[in-house]
Amino acid sequence: MGKMTVKSRKMDTESAESTKRVLLTLDCGTIDEDSLRALKLLTEDEDVEVTGLYVEDEDLFRAARLPGMAEVSATGEVTTLNHDHLTAQISREAQRARNQFESFVHNLRLRGSFQIARGRVVETLVNAAANSDYVVVSRSLRSSGLRTRHGSHFEPLIQNQQNLLFVNEPWRSGSSVVVLCESSPGQCERAMTIARRFAADGNLSLIIALPNSNQTAADSAFQQVVMQSWNEDAIVELCASADARLLIVPPTSRLDWRQLLLALVDRLPCSLLRLE
Repeated sequence: MGKMTVKSRKMDTESAESTKRVLLTLDCGTIDEDSLRALKLLTEDEDVEVTGLYVEDEDLFRAARLPGMAEVSATGEVTTLNHDHLTAQISREAQRARNQFESFVHNLRLRGSFQIARGRVVETLVNAAANSDYVVVSRSLRSSGLRTRHGSHFEPLIQNQQNLLFVNEPWRSGSSVVVLCESSPGQCERAMTIARRFAADGNLSLIIALPNSNQTAADSAFQQVVMQSWNEDAIVELCASADARLLIVPPTSRLDWRQLLLALVDRLPCSLLRLE
């Protein structure tokens, strides 16, 4: 009996170690089922456990306590921040996010749990992401959620997290998946494999961007594009001309990707996946 108990514990430990932990952050309190579908494609064939996180922004509550503090909406409407009204609004957003998350996780047959945390958004997010293998930021740029944050807010997360997917909703837009490959296509194989999954799921075209016309993509399914300049403007132009749904960025040393991602998150009309 003793040996069987030890074996069982060992198997449980190995199972826990093989589980990929995914943190899904619900910026603005909304979630699109397609965001979770994208996550499922990203982690295909892996044992995944998803945590949905909604952060009640302590900075907003502090601002609402200050006399005469006003908020300007995207339409230019100016309103006075009221602490009680804000509390009720955030509570509704959090509950709506929980209901959506639990429904979608059930429909997609994923293992998941939902957490509501109170604190400063970025600090709370970075702490929650510390033990995660993947982090998905659902930004809901065109939804009716509370407040969409600029890419600069996520700098600490970008600095510390390698496998990071920004879902700039709506997800089902665009007609291609673009992979940036600074070296040989063989060294970008993981990114190309993931790109094939996304393309097959959405019937999208595949594009691989290379810095050298002498390099060729061995996979004929990919359309090859040579980029003369590897900078922010050139990448934005490529994604626009390709009508990209997703840009995949594998590891690279050509540019400071952490700084570049801060700009691309806001400038790109498509979603963005950074891989370690």
